Amino acid sequence: MKNDALQKLAERLNSLSVDSFWDVGKFIVEKILPYAKSNRLSEEELYKVLSSYPGFKFQASLLKQCQAYFTYYPDLKKRRLPENFYFELATRVTDDDRRKTYEKAAIQGKWTVGELRKKIREDSLMEKEAERTKFGFDLKNTNVWSFEVADPRFGKPGQKGRIPGQIIANAIYHYSNPGAFIVDPFAAGGTLGDVIDKITYFHDRRYKLYDTAPSDERISQNNIFLTGIPVESNSADYVFLALPDEFYSGTEDLTVALSNFRMKFKTVYREANRILKTKGDISVLVAPQAGETGLADYPFEVQRIFAEGNYKTAGKVYLPERSTRRFNYFERKPLVVEMTELLTFEKQPAE
Repeated sequence: MKNDALQKLAERLNSLSVDSFWDVGKFIVEKILPYAKSNRLSEEELYKVLSSYPGFKFQASLLKQCQAYFTYYPDLKKRRLPENFYFELATRVTDDDRRKTYEKAAIQGKWTVGELRKKIREDSLMEKEAERTKFGFDLKNTNVWSFEVADPRFGKPGQKGRIPGQIIANAIYHYSNPGAFIVDPFAAGGTLGDVIDKITYFHDRRYKLYDTAPSDERISQNNIFLTGIPVESNSADYVFLALPDEFYSGTEDLTVALSNFRMKFKTVYREANRILKTKGDISVLVAPQAGETGLADYPFEVQRIFAEGNYKTAGKVYLPERSTRRFNYFERKPLVVEMTELLTFEKQPAE
């Protein structure tokens, strides 16, 4: 949606200094946003169009920060602190009362801007700790979940296929509702059951666990490839799938590896789809693998299978892993994959 009027506005905006954040924000709020509103452009669309102009020097993320800067502090020139203090407040603190509190403290304590940043960061960490205490686990609110060690409360030490219980706790929090019935067909050490049993916040969830080799009495023995999932159709609110190692082929032939994966996963997909209620969610924990012949992009294959069905993507979470491999940096090898993905899909009503 490029036109002469917006291009002229973009040229005027581009003439401003990249260091004049308040002036950039003022121009956006007073000139560009009214244009966007009159042309029914969302802010996301607006910034995308502006950034597409050749030679445009402002990134969309900076434009948003500048907009917030002017919106929160249109009277900047009358304020008592240096301007960079207010840019920090506008871009790091969303609550108006908290911005006022920090401003007052910075004036009274004669803080440097570094001390302001430190205080905001410390308070943010304290809030996260308070949230963790409130819910009983390390709650994440971005789509990158990194856990240095597995919470010892969840799963069995040394159990094959064990994943950090914090991953499952966050998945249940974000993708299931209170009272949900949850099914885990690859339960391994029963981590999902531990999360629900030991975290008070999840006590209203019900669950069924299955595995080919049950590790405790809560887990029923079942092979999904032989007998499906022994759960009534359209009864589950949420299905969690942590794909076991046998889904990932040991062959070096990329085409064969992907074909084997698709064949196995389609069986799991059909059963998970059968038992899931409409508007229910399925999460799949899956990782790509790199080899001499190329990248086996298993997450892409999962997304493709769900796209062919009646599903929409509900979430995509990245789970970085820390490699313990030793490398010969003088020998050229394929890049090591250190990122697992948690893909979540919502079942849509039948058309």
